Amino acid sequence: MINVVIIGSDISAEVQLLAQHKDMNVTDVKPTTIEITVAQVGFFQPDIFILKNDEEKISVDMLCHFLSKSYPDAQTLFLTDEAPTFEMLQDSGFKARGYITAAQHEKLAKAVRVVHDGEAWLPRTLVAEMLNRFSSAFYRSDAA
Repeated sequence: MINVVIIGSDISAEVQLLAQHKDMNVTDVKPTTIEITVAQVGFFQPDIFILKNDEEKISVDMLCHFLSKSYPDAQTLFLTDEAPTFEMLQDSGFKARGYITAAQHEKLAKAVRVVHDGEAWLPRTLVAEMLNRFSSAFYRSDAA
């Protein structure tokens, strides 16, 4: 059973979508403060966090940082309306394991399983950009 905790204000569609899958136990949490949200989700023994990227009450990037420190074995997916960028991944502290865009909404359960199995759900262009940036940073520091 995969314990999925979805954190967001408007997440009923995602909860309904994942609740159809018998291998997932889905819990929804409405965020208040980062501290309260981090404490509240522990009761559900999370394997996967899904964070709605457009929250107004809290910074989901900061929440991702605190969740990864408090629950190091759990992985995080972001729901976003825009294509993921290197900067978005960097803002998460490289803790995000995937981004689900509106166009991929129907693949949410597949993304949860992929990330739960230890892989990432990232566009290939973003993976290539990461490799290029890390490679160029390595060669710059190697030349110094």
